[in-house]
Amino acid sequence: MNQAKLYPENTSVVNYAIFRIFRRFSTSDTIPRHFFVSLLCFIPIENSRVRRTCAEYATQPPQLRMGPMRYRSKIQGLRSKVSTGRPAIADFGFWILDFGFAQASRTGVFFLLCLSLAGCGWLPNFLQRSADKSVRLTDEARQACEKGDHDKARELLIRAAAVAPDNPDIQYRIGRVLLIAGDTDEAVKHLRYATKRGVDDPDAYLELARVLVDAHQYGEAQEMIDSALRLVPNHVPAQLMAARLAELRHQDDDALSIYYRVLANDPSDMHAMICATDVLMRTNRKTQAAPLLRTIVDSDRVSPVELARAHWNLGLIYGHDRRWAESAVQLAAAADLRPDLKADETYEIAYACWEAGDREKAQDFVTRTLATNPKHADAQALATALHQSDAPAQTAYSRPPLPAPKVWQ
Repeated sequence: MNQAKLYPENTSVVNYAIFRIFRRFSTSDTIPRHFFVSLLCFIPIENSRVRRTCAEYATQPPQLRMGPMRYRSKIQGLRSKVSTGRPAIADFGFWILDFGFAQASRTGVFFLLCLSLAGCGWLPNFLQRSADKSVRLTDEARQACEKGDHDKARELLIRAAAVAPDNPDIQYRIGRVLLIAGDTDEAVKHLRYATKRGVDDPDAYLELARVLVDAHQYGEAQEMIDSALRLVPNHVPAQLMAARLAELRHQDDDALSIYYRVLANDPSDMHAMICATDVLMRTNRKTQAAPLLRTIVDSDRVSPVELARAHWNLGLIYGHDRRWAESAVQLAAAADLRPDLKADETYEIAYACWEAGDREKAQDFVTRTLATNPKHADAQALATALHQSDAPAQTAYSRPPLPAPKVWQ
C-alpha cells in the first residue's frame, strides 16, 4: 500500500486521539475553548469527522467534557485505523491513553501530546538524522584512525554510539573502525551486537568471523560465515573464508570444492586459483595444479609474492616430470622475484640448470648456494663437477651423476 496515502489518515487518527485526551482532562474551564479552534490550525487534520468533532467541542460547556468511560470504547476503536507502519507507537500510545483515564494527571497530557506528534513523522525523521550523523562520525573516526590519531578516533566513535546506540549498522561501523585501531576486544562487542540484531550487511558477519578464526573459535566462525551466505549466497569473500576455514579444519576436499565453485562463477579469480593450487600442491596432486599455475604465471593481476610462488611450484612440477629446461626457466623466474632464497632452494635451481645443460646458470646458482652455506655438500659436489667439465655443455649421459635435491627424490 502506498505510504503517501496512509500518512494523512494516520495523522487524523492521532490528532483525534490528542483531542480525546484533552477532552478527558479538561474537567474545568482551565483549557480555553479557543484552544481547540487553534488546534485545528496548528495540526493538519484531514479527517472531516475529527474536524467536525473538534468544532463541536469548542462550543460545549466544561461540564460536558467529563466522563472518561463514555469515550473509552471510541478510543479503542481507533486502533484499527492506525497503519501497520507504526504499530508499536500506536499500541503504546493507546495503552497510556487508557491508563491515563484512571490514573494520569494533567502533566501526562504533555507527554502524550509529544508521543502522538512522533506518530506524525517526527520520530522517523529524527532517527534517520541520527543514523546519518553516526555514519558521518564513524567515517571521520576511520579517517582519523588511518592517520594514526587513535584518541580522536575513539572520541568520535563514542559520539557515534551515543547518537544511535541501537542501530546495528552503526555498531558494525564502530566495530570495523575499532579493528583498524587494533582494539579487537571492543570491536568484537560491537560486531556481536550488530550480528545479533540482524544487520543486513554480510561484511559485518565476515569481520566477526575473521576475528573468531584468529582466535581459533572455528565453530562460531562457521556460524557467522553461514549467516553471511544466507544473506548473499554467492558472496565471494564469504565463500573464500569458508574454504579457508575448511583448510584449517583439515577438510581439503571441502575447501577444493568451494574454490572450484568460485572459479566456475569467475574463472579469472586469481585468489581462488592460487588457494586451490596451494591445496593441490600440499595434497600431492601436482598434475591438477599445473594448468592453474600456468594461468597464474601468465596473469598480470597477481602480487610479486604470489607470482614467485606460482613460478616456483610450476618449476618443481616440471622437475618432477624431468622437464629440466622448463623447470630451470620457472625456478629462475621465481628467484628473480625472491632474493632471499635459502641454500637448498638455490641448489635446486642449480641442479635443474645442470640437468638442462645450462652450465653458466648452474655455476651462478651453485656459487650463491655456497655463499649462503659454504658447507653445503651437494653444492660442493656440483661445483666440483662444473670445474672438471671442459665442454661448455654436455649431454645428460656423459655428465657425472650428482645427488638430486630431496624435493625430486
